[in-house]
Amino acid sequence: MRILAVLLVLVSMNAHASYPELFGSSFTTSGIGNQANLDANDPSNNYYAPSVLGFSENFNVVLQATSTAVHFKPINNITVTNSINSNNSPTTGSARTDYPKFYGTALHAAVPVGGKNHLGTLALSVFLPIGDIVRSNSGDAFKPEYVMYRSRHQRTSAFINFATKWNDTLAFSLGTILGFQATADVSTNMSLNGASYGSWASGQSKVSPSLGAIVSVTKRFDFMTAYFTYQQEMKSNLKAIVHGEITNPSLALFDSSMNSMIFYDPHTFRLGTQFSGGNFEYYAGLEYQMWTNYKAPTMEVVKNGGVIVPSANYEKLQTRDTINPRVGVKYNITNRWSTLLGAQYRMTPLKGDFSGSGNSIDADTVIGTGGIQYRMVIWSKDVHLGASLQYHHIMDKHVTKSANQENGTAGPKIGAPGYDIGGYILAGSMGVKFNF
Repeated sequence: MRILAVLLVLVSMNAHASYPELFGSSFTTSGIGNQANLDANDPSNNYYAPSVLGFSENFNVVLQATSTAVHFKPINNITVTNSINSNNSPTTGSARTDYPKFYGTALHAAVPVGGKNHLGTLALSVFLPIGDIVRSNSGDAFKPEYVMYRSRHQRTSAFINFATKWNDTLAFSLGTILGFQATADVSTNMSLNGASYGSWASGQSKVSPSLGAIVSVTKRFDFMTAYFTYQQEMKSNLKAIVHGEITNPSLALFDSSMNSMIFYDPHTFRLGTQFSGGNFEYYAGLEYQMWTNYKAPTMEVVKNGGVIVPSANYEKLQTRDTINPRVGVKYNITNRWSTLLGAQYRMTPLKGDFSGSGNSIDADTVIGTGGIQYRMVIWSKDVHLGASLQYHHIMDKHVTKSANQENGTAGPKIGAPGYDIGGYILAGSMGVKFNF
């Protein structure tokens, strides 16, 4: 019955995602280290520095397809059951690290507002899985889970901003990040084998939008362009209330809630700059993220009444704010061909050595990026074709579980005696940019 309720909620929910946070907003920004290129006619800057679009009076569109594949180290021969999740003696097994490949798409559009009396630019960015609106996975409740990569980037997300220029050197924007809160209420009445009548159930669900602010400013200097962007924290929560009874024969009443912060987007502050020299364009950026309110997406069962035993939540996550630098360069080989190179360092927000209770794991990541672009002119309009490729190296780390079970009694913790964290992720994108 609990499984049924979870499935109902997952089908009905639409949680906020952050594919661009991990893998960049488009092929034009991914190749330079996942940061803004500060081209006023590139609407994929709507994610990093939407204010720069205030300098454009054109209608611009970017369409792209993306793919990611994770290759984490296997986790074998660890304790997978003990007395906190089983009535059996401790058993050993493996934790899944072969997460499925992801295929997604993105649309960016920047539309001038005001006609001849240009008032500004309205920009929209949407990221979504191919073939689905939402994919979500809370992960295993006990075995080790790469919580930042299980399904965190596999959900639909949207960013909307209005940008305008104050003068020829200063522009600003105000917008929103769109998230969702999902709830469900399921009532059941179950009959067992041999009963004279069948089981029945009723349920209702609701998905409500939630908004977070985005504020950005871009300044043009004689020798460079710089920007600052703030993106507000966003929590996408999932809650299911499950209640009912087994009446034929009469056995038990149950009333419980299932809660999960299925996705969390931190308060984010971005600083970046761009300057040119000959055929080269240079980029640098710094991102500060606040992770204080992060919670793992693991499902928590709460007892409201009846016979259901609630979850015993032994994991005590330690988080830290992160600083993520990035650099990039674009080389214009000709007026049609360009190549991109970039690098990024991503700090994990999870502190500690993971030796205690809990199964959330992550490590710092070093990222290398590259790309190529081709410009052509169709009906006097610029059209850019391009592709990018990224390699994310998860830093190696060995976890050794501490003595005793999660509740302090004698025996091995889940994950004992230990395992290795590490591996790599490949991400690719290809797309087209239209400037009208």
